[in-house]
Amino acid sequence: MQRQQEQINDQQRREVEERYRQQHPDQIKQEKELSFEHKTNKLKKKLNIAIITVFGLIIIVFLILFFI
Repeated sequence: MQRQQEQINDQQRREVEERYRQQHPDQIKQEKELSFEHKTNKLKKKLNIAIITVFGLIIIVFLILFFI
């Protein structure tokens, strides 16, 4: 019984989403672009942190090797 209700709710949700997609195609494109930009910016920040960390560790290793 509960599973049938979940399937019905899922089907209704998909129908509503499809109607929204058909009525607002421009807004869907904007949301996808914003999502893509947001994901890209997050990856840029992570990559910058990784690069800075690697260079920092390389410098520390060279300093340790130079003074020993």
